[in-house]
Amino acid sequence: MNILKQLYQINSYSGSEDEIRRFVLQQVADLPLQFIQDSFGNVFITKGVSESYPCVSAHFDEVHQPCMRNIQELDGIIFAINEKGERVGIGADDKNGIWLALELLKSLDVLKVALFVQEEKSTYEGYRHGSDDCDLTFFNNVKFVLQCDRKGAGDLVTYCTKKEIRLCDDDFVPKWILQKYGYAPVEGGVTDVVHLKGRGLHIPCCNISCGFYNAHQPEEYTNVAELLNCFEFVKMIVLSI
Repeated sequence: MNILKQLYQINSYSGSEDEIRRFVLQQVADLPLQFIQDSFGNVFITKGVSESYPCVSAHFDEVHQPCMRNIQELDGIIFAINEKGERVGIGADDKNGIWLALELLKSLDVLKVALFVQEEKSTYEGYRHGSDDCDLTFFNNVKFVLQCDRKGAGDLVTYCTKKEIRLCDDDFVPKWILQKYGYAPVEGGVTDVVHLKGRGLHIPCCNISCGFYNAHQPEEYTNVAELLNCFEFVKMIVLSI
């Protein structure tokens, strides 16, 4: 969990993702892969050679304002306090997704990864989401996109209620995999894969619970066992579909 805790210590408020992007690229610098950083700051990584790729995605940014974070772990729960001993957010939404992407890049031979900027920013604030403006040709040889940007421990979001967008069929992930790892199809909110589907990406996508709670709040925390279960779940999907 050392890399995860280092991610939590990095402040990456929307629009200020340079430090966390550098950190992520340093973590994969020794791996045999190719990466592209577009003009918006999104990063697209390809590992291995294949006619079709599984893809995982996450976003660099968080909602928490920059502050000093002292990362704590107690009984399998990771959280943070500031210099006054007060609880502060850790940006587990979506640094958990970034950590999962890094671990999958290390353990799999063939994978694509899409890491987006400014997912937390809304267009009415004068910002564009990175997934609104990226070049979709990166996904031309991708068979599905799994985003780990969902709270809790058992949700596989297959439909976005706010945008009324179908991300994938409820039977996209085989029932035996869902049961083994304790997941089930649900309806959920907006994230990068929803923006991609809204732009016309015609491949299955979903958003997956990755063990964080109290997103966007000072009391945000991660359940380590649930995050690790998510890693095994996503890895099984990649290897089985």
